[in-house]
Amino acid sequence: MRTPLAQLAGVRILVTGGSGLIGRATVNHLHSLGAEVTVFDLAIRPDVGFAKQIEGDVTDQTAVRAAVHGADAVVHLAGVAGAGIADPAKTYATNTIGTFLVLIESARAGMSKVVFASSINANGYPLNTDAVAPPSFPYDESLVPKIGDWYSLSKLANEDAAKMVNARWGLPVTGLRFPLVRDITSDGGQRFGRHIRDAIRTDPRRQACEGFSYLDVSDAARALVAALTHETPAAPGILVAAPRTYLSNPTPEALQHFLPGVAVQGQLQGRAVGLDLRRADRTLAFRAQVLLEDVAEDQLIDLFTLDQFPLEGANHEQ
Repeated sequence: MRTPLAQLAGVRILVTGGSGLIGRATVNHLHSLGAEVTVFDLAIRPDVGFAKQIEGDVTDQTAVRAAVHGADAVVHLAGVAGAGIADPAKTYATNTIGTFLVLIESARAGMSKVVFASSINANGYPLNTDAVAPPSFPYDESLVPKIGDWYSLSKLANEDAAKMVNARWGLPVTGLRFPLVRDITSDGGQRFGRHIRDAIRTDPRRQACEGFSYLDVSDAARALVAALTHETPAAPGILVAAPRTYLSNPTPEALQHFLPGVAVQGQLQGRAVGLDLRRADRTLAFRAQVLLEDVAEDQLIDLFTLDQFPLEGANHEQ
C-alpha cells in the first residue's frame, strides 16, 4: 500500500472537471495549501490563472493517460452532475467510463491517492421513480441501495470500480457522497434559499430521502482535501454534509410530514440532518463549517409557511 499524503505543499495534483462548481473551489483550496494544481477539463478557462490547464475528455483513454502522467494524486470531479442534464446513455457512459479510465490510468501511473465525487444518490432512493424511502433515519453508508435511475446507477458503479481497482492495484482511492452542493453564501444566502424552497415544493420526497441535506461548496473542497490526506476505504463512498438541515422545523417532524410512517431513530433530534455522518468525522476528521443559519438564518424553510413563496424553478442536481 502506498504511503498516504501527509501534507500537500509541493504535491502535484490533477483535478478533472476543475472548472466546475466544486472543481473551482477545490483548485483554489489546493492552491492555498501549496499544491501544484493541473486542471483537466473539456475547455481551457482564462479565469484559472495559477493552474496549468489541459484540454481533454475523461472518456478518452489516451488523453487521460497523458493527463495523469507526472501527477502525485488526482481529484476526479469530471462527469455529468445529475439525471436531467444529458440523456441516459451519455450520463451513464461519461460517469462510468470516465471514472474507470481515471482510476486505472492513475493506478498504472503509481498515484499516491485518487479521490472522486460520488453522490448521496449512490443509494438510489432520492431519484427512484417509485415511492420508496430509506427504511429508517438517520442512515449511513451501509444502507442497501435501491436503484431506479441511470445517474444513481452510475455513481454506485463508480464505487464498485474503486473497490476493484484498489483490490487489483492497491491504489488508495475513495469517493465522497456529496448531497446538494451550492455556494450558499451567494447573494447573502438568498439564492440558495430560493433554490431549496423550489426543491422542496417540486420534489419533497426526494429532499426527505436526502435527509434535507446540503453542503457549501467551500466545505466540499475541504472534504476532498481531507480525503486526500487521510487513509480511507475504497468503498462505499463517505457521506459528507452539513450537520443540520436547511429547515427550521425539527427533522423528525419533517420526515413524518413527507414520508409518513418512516422509522426515525431516537438519536435524530432537533434539526439534525437525516444522515449518519460519523464515518466522515472518524475517517476524515471532517465537519462542515458553513451553515445556512450562520449565513442567512431567515432563509431556513418553515414547511408550514412555504406556500407564501412563489415557485421559481429549481435545478437540483449533484
